Amino acid sequence: MNDASTHSPRRRNLATALAVLCVLALVGTVALGVWLIGATQESSQEAAERADVVQAAERFTETWNTFEADKAEEYVEQVAPLLSTKFRKEFQDSAENVLAGIQQQQLSSKGEVLVDEEGIPLVGIASMDGDSAKVLVVSDAARVASGQEVLRHWRWQVSLIQVDGKWLVDEFEEV
Repeated sequence: MNDASTHSPRRRNLATALAVLCVLALVGTVALGVWLIGATQESSQEAAERADVVQAAERFTETWNTFEADKAEEYVEQVAPLLSTKFRKEFQDSAENVLAGIQQQQLSSKGEVLVDEEGIPLVGIASMDGDSAKVLVVSDAARVASGQEVLRHWRWQVSLIQVDGKWLVDEFEEV
C-alpha cells in the first residue's frame, strides 16, 4: 500500500468535518444576526415608546400650568384632549369653578418643565408597562394673580394610560 491511499480516507474525513464546522458556524452567525436585528428593533420600539410617554407628560405639565384670565375657556379646550376619559370628566365637572377662580383673580400662568445644565428636561419614567406609566416631572409656573407675581415650583408624579395608541393623563399628584 502506498502512503497516499492511507491518507485519503483521513483527509476526506477531515475535509468533511471542516465542512460541517463551517456550515454550523455559518448557521450560527445567521441565527445570531437575526436575533440581534430583532433585539435592536425591540429596543428601538421601546425607546420610541418611552419618548412618547415623556413627551405626553411634558405637554400635559406645561399645558396644565399655562393659562390667561381672558382666555380661560380656551384653557379647558387645550387641557381636555390630554386627559383620559375618567380624568377628563373630573376636570370638566370642576371646570366652571376653576374658570371662575382664574377670572376672578385675573390669574395668568406660564408653565415650563425645568431642564438640567445640559438642557435635558427633568422628566423621568418611574415605571412603565405596555399600557400605563408613571412619570416624575419637575416644573415651574410663573404666575400673576391680581397683579402679584408668584413663582410656583411643582414636583409631580403623572400617571398615564395608553388609549388607541395615544398616551393620556389619568391622574397626577404632587410629590
